[in-house]
Amino acid sequence: MFFELTDPVTGRAFSDEKIRDELLAFLFAGHDTTATTLAYSLWQLGRNREMQERVAREAAAIGDRLLRASDIGDLPYTVQIVHESLRMCPPAATAARMAMRDVEVDGYRIPAGTNTIVGTYALHHDPSLWDEPEKFDPDRFAPGQSVDRSRWQYLPFGGGPRTCIGDHFAMLEAILGLASVVRKLEVESLHDDFPVKTPFTLVAAGPVPARVGTRAVAA
Repeated sequence: MFFELTDPVTGRAFSDEKIRDELLAFLFAGHDTTATTLAYSLWQLGRNREMQERVAREAAAIGDRLLRASDIGDLPYTVQIVHESLRMCPPAATAARMAMRDVEVDGYRIPAGTNTIVGTYALHHDPSLWDEPEKFDPDRFAPGQSVDRSRWQYLPFGGGPRTCIGDHFAMLEAILGLASVVRKLEVESLHDDFPVKTPFTLVAAGPVPARVGTRAVAA
Protein backbone atom coordinates (compact mmCIF):
# COMPACT_ATOMS: atom_id res chain seq x y z
CA MET A 1 0.00 0.00 0.00
CA PHE A 2 2.68 2.52 1.02
CA PHE A 3 4.68 1.81 -2.12
CA GLU A 4 1.76 3.03 -4.25
CA LEU A 5 1.12 6.27 -2.36
CA THR A 6 2.23 9.65 -3.66
CA ASP A 7 2.59 13.04 -2.02
CA PRO A 8 -0.65 14.98 -2.76
CA VAL A 9 1.35 18.20 -3.28
CA THR A 10 4.39 17.07 -5.27
CA GLY A 11 3.02 13.86 -6.77
CA ARG A 12 6.21 12.04 -5.81
CA ALA A 13 6.28 8.54 -4.38
CA PHE A 14 7.16 8.09 -0.71
CA SER A 15 10.84 7.47 -0.05
CA ASP A 16 11.97 4.33 1.73
CA GLU A 17 12.75 6.46 4.80
CA LYS A 18 9.23 7.91 4.94
CA ILE A 19 7.67 4.47 4.50
CA ARG A 20 9.88 3.18 7.33
CA ASP A 21 8.81 6.06 9.59
CA GLU A 22 5.12 5.44 8.85
CA LEU A 23 5.45 1.74 9.62
CA LEU A 24 7.20 2.51 12.91
CA ALA A 25 4.37 4.88 13.82
CA PHE A 26 1.80 2.16 13.08
CA LEU A 27 3.75 -0.36 15.15
CA PHE A 28 4.41 1.73 18.25
CA ALA A 29 1.40 4.05 18.26
CA GLY A 30 -1.25 1.68 16.95
CA HIS A 31 -0.39 -1.77 18.29
CA ASP A 32 0.58 -1.88 21.95
CA THR A 33 -1.81 0.96 22.86
CA THR A 34 -4.88 -0.84 21.55
CA ALA A 35 -3.64 -4.12 23.01
CA THR A 36 -3.36 -2.51 26.46
CA THR A 37 -6.85 -1.05 26.19
CA LEU A 38 -8.32 -4.42 25.24
CA ALA A 39 -6.39 -6.24 27.98
CA TYR A 40 -7.50 -3.75 30.63
CA SER A 41 -11.12 -3.81 29.41
CA LEU A 42 -11.22 -7.62 29.50
CA TRP A 43 -9.62 -7.65 32.95
CA GLN A 44 -12.29 -5.29 34.27
CA LEU A 45 -15.10 -7.27 32.64
CA GLY A 46 -13.59 -10.43 34.12
CA ARG A 47 -14.12 -8.87 37.55
CA ASN A 48 -17.59 -7.47 36.80
CA ARG A 49 -19.84 -10.27 35.57
CA GLU A 50 -22.92 -8.10 35.10
CA MET A 51 -21.02 -5.64 32.89
CA GLN A 52 -19.57 -8.51 30.88
CA GLU A 53 -22.99 -10.06 30.27
CA ARG A 54 -24.35 -6.70 29.16
CA VAL A 55 -21.58 -6.35 26.57
CA ALA A 56 -22.18 -9.94 25.42
CA ARG A 57 -25.92 -9.39 24.99
CA GLU A 58 -25.33 -6.17 23.09
CA ALA A 59 -22.94 -7.84 20.65
CA ALA A 60 -25.04 -11.01 20.30
CA ALA A 61 -28.09 -8.95 19.33
CA ILE A 62 -26.30 -7.93 16.12
CA GLY A 63 -26.06 -11.54 14.98
CA ASP A 64 -23.32 -14.04 14.32
CA ARG A 65 -21.63 -12.24 11.42
CA LEU A 66 -18.39 -10.29 11.62
CA LEU A 67 -18.90 -6.93 13.30
CA ARG A 68 -18.51 -3.85 11.13
CA ALA A 69 -17.85 -0.16 11.68
CA SER A 70 -21.52 0.52 11.01
CA ASP A 71 -22.38 -1.57 14.11
CA ILE A 72 -20.84 0.93 16.54
CA GLY A 73 -24.19 2.65 17.01
CA ASP A 74 -25.64 -0.65 18.26
CA LEU A 75 -22.86 -1.09 20.85
CA PRO A 76 -23.35 1.93 23.16
CA TYR A 77 -22.47 0.15 26.41
CA THR A 78 -19.34 -1.37 24.87
CA VAL A 79 -18.32 2.16 23.87
CA GLN A 80 -18.77 3.25 27.50
CA ILE A 81 -16.60 0.35 28.69
CA VAL A 82 -13.78 1.38 26.35
CA HIS A 83 -14.03 5.04 27.37
CA GLU A 84 -13.84 4.17 31.06
CA SER A 85 -10.90 1.83 30.42
CA LEU A 86 -9.10 4.66 28.61
CA ARG A 87 -9.81 6.92 31.58
CA MET A 88 -8.43 4.55 34.17
CA CYS A 89 -5.61 3.08 32.08
CA PRO A 90 -4.68 5.58 29.33
CA PRO A 91 -1.95 4.01 27.15
CA ALA A 92 -0.57 7.50 26.57
CA ALA A 93 0.03 8.25 30.26
CA THR A 94 1.62 11.61 29.44
CA ALA A 95 1.64 14.03 26.52
CA ALA A 96 4.50 16.37 25.61
CA ARG A 97 3.86 19.85 24.26
CA MET A 98 5.93 22.99 23.63
CA ALA A 99 4.47 26.30 24.79
CA MET A 100 3.97 28.49 21.70
CA ARG A 101 3.57 31.68 23.75
CA ASP A 102 4.12 32.91 27.29
CA VAL A 103 1.38 31.58 29.52
CA GLU A 104 0.55 31.39 33.23
CA VAL A 105 -0.80 28.13 34.68
CA ASP A 106 -1.93 28.00 38.30
CA GLY A 107 0.31 30.91 39.19
CA TYR A 108 3.38 29.61 37.37
CA ARG A 109 4.80 31.45 34.36
CA ILE A 110 5.69 29.22 31.41
CA PRO A 111 7.81 31.05 28.80
CA ALA A 112 7.30 30.40 25.09
CA GLY A 113 9.50 27.56 23.87
CA THR A 114 9.27 25.60 27.13
CA ASN A 115 8.79 21.86 26.78
CA THR A 116 5.96 20.71 29.04
CA ILE A 117 4.49 17.36 30.07
CA VAL A 118 0.77 16.84 30.66
CA GLY A 119 0.13 14.00 33.12
CA THR A 120 -2.87 12.33 31.48
CA TYR A 121 -2.94 9.46 33.98
CA ALA A 122 -2.91 11.89 36.91
CA LEU A 123 -5.60 14.00 35.26
CA HIS A 124 -7.85 10.98 34.80
CA HIS A 125 -7.46 9.96 38.46
CA ASP A 126 -7.83 13.41 40.01
CA PRO A 127 -10.54 13.29 42.72
CA SER A 128 -11.26 16.98 42.19
CA LEU A 129 -12.37 16.16 38.63
CA TRP A 130 -13.89 12.70 39.00
CA ASP A 131 -16.18 11.21 41.65
CA GLU A 132 -14.59 8.03 43.03
CA PRO A 133 -11.83 8.09 40.38
CA GLU A 134 -10.51 4.62 41.32
CA LYS A 135 -13.90 3.01 40.70
CA PHE A 136 -14.52 1.46 37.28
CA ASP A 137 -17.83 3.04 36.30
CA PRO A 138 -18.74 2.99 32.58
CA ASP A 139 -21.90 4.96 33.33
CA ARG A 140 -19.71 8.07 33.60
CA PHE A 141 -19.88 8.02 29.82
CA ALA A 142 -23.58 7.23 29.47
CA PRO A 143 -25.62 9.64 27.31
CA GLY A 144 -25.97 12.97 29.04
CA GLN A 145 -23.30 12.32 31.67
CA SER A 146 -20.54 14.15 29.79
CA VAL A 147 -22.52 17.30 28.98
CA ASP A 148 -20.93 19.42 31.72
CA ARG A 149 -17.50 17.77 31.56
CA SER A 150 -14.60 19.97 30.51
CA ARG A 151 -13.08 19.15 27.14
CA TRP A 152 -9.68 19.07 28.86
CA GLN A 153 -10.68 16.70 31.65
CA TYR A 154 -10.57 13.51 29.59
CA LEU A 155 -7.62 13.26 27.19
CA PRO A 156 -6.80 9.66 26.22
CA PHE A 157 -5.83 10.86 22.75
CA GLY A 158 -4.60 14.33 23.66
CA GLY A 159 -6.37 17.38 22.28
CA GLY A 160 -6.09 20.43 20.10
CA PRO A 161 -4.27 20.54 16.73
CA ARG A 162 -1.84 17.82 17.90
CA THR A 163 -4.48 15.32 18.96
CA CYS A 164 -3.79 11.67 18.05
CA ILE A 165 -4.30 11.23 14.31
CA GLY A 166 -5.42 7.63 14.86
CA ASP A 167 -8.00 8.21 17.59
CA HIS A 168 -11.07 7.23 15.55
CA PHE A 169 -9.39 4.11 14.16
CA ALA A 170 -8.15 3.11 17.63
CA MET A 171 -11.65 3.43 19.10
CA LEU A 172 -13.07 1.42 16.22
CA GLU A 173 -10.52 -1.35 16.78
CA ALA A 174 -11.02 -1.46 20.53
CA ILE A 175 -14.83 -1.41 20.50
CA LEU A 176 -15.29 -4.01 17.77
CA GLY A 177 -12.45 -6.15 19.14
CA LEU A 178 -13.90 -6.17 22.66
CA ALA A 179 -17.43 -6.93 21.46
CA SER A 180 -16.16 -9.73 19.19
CA VAL A 181 -14.25 -11.42 22.01
CA VAL A 182 -16.95 -11.14 24.68
CA ARG A 183 -19.65 -12.28 22.27
CA LYS A 184 -17.88 -15.65 21.96
CA LEU A 185 -15.94 -16.06 25.21
CA GLU A 186 -16.46 -15.79 28.97
CA VAL A 187 -13.60 -14.21 30.89
CA GLU A 188 -12.89 -14.58 34.60
CA SER A 189 -10.05 -12.49 35.98
CA LEU A 190 -7.97 -14.39 38.52
CA HIS A 191 -6.22 -11.40 40.11
CA ASP A 192 -7.64 -8.18 41.51
CA ASP A 193 -4.67 -6.16 40.34
CA PHE A 194 -3.64 -4.93 36.88
CA PRO A 195 0.04 -3.95 37.31
CA VAL A 196 1.30 -1.26 34.92
CA LYS A 197 4.60 0.23 33.83
CA THR A 198 5.54 2.89 31.31
CA PRO A 199 8.60 1.94 29.22
CA PHE A 200 7.15 4.10 26.43
CA THR A 201 3.40 3.77 26.52
CA LEU A 202 1.48 2.44 29.53
CA VAL A 203 1.47 -1.37 29.41
CA ALA A 204 0.87 -4.28 31.76
CA ALA A 205 3.87 -4.77 34.04
CA GLY A 206 3.39 -8.53 34.13
CA PRO A 207 1.01 -11.36 33.32
CA VAL A 208 -2.69 -10.72 33.88
CA PRO A 209 -4.02 -14.27 34.42
CA ALA A 210 -7.60 -15.12 33.52
CA ARG A 211 -9.78 -18.16 32.96
CA VAL A 212 -11.33 -18.09 29.49
CA GLY A 213 -14.05 -20.39 28.16
CA THR A 214 -16.54 -20.60 25.33
CA ARG A 215 -19.67 -18.59 26.00
CA ALA A 216 -22.85 -20.66 26.18
CA VAL A 217 -25.31 -19.95 23.37
CA ALA A 218 -28.70 -18.82 24.64
CA ALA A 219 -31.53 -21.19 23.75
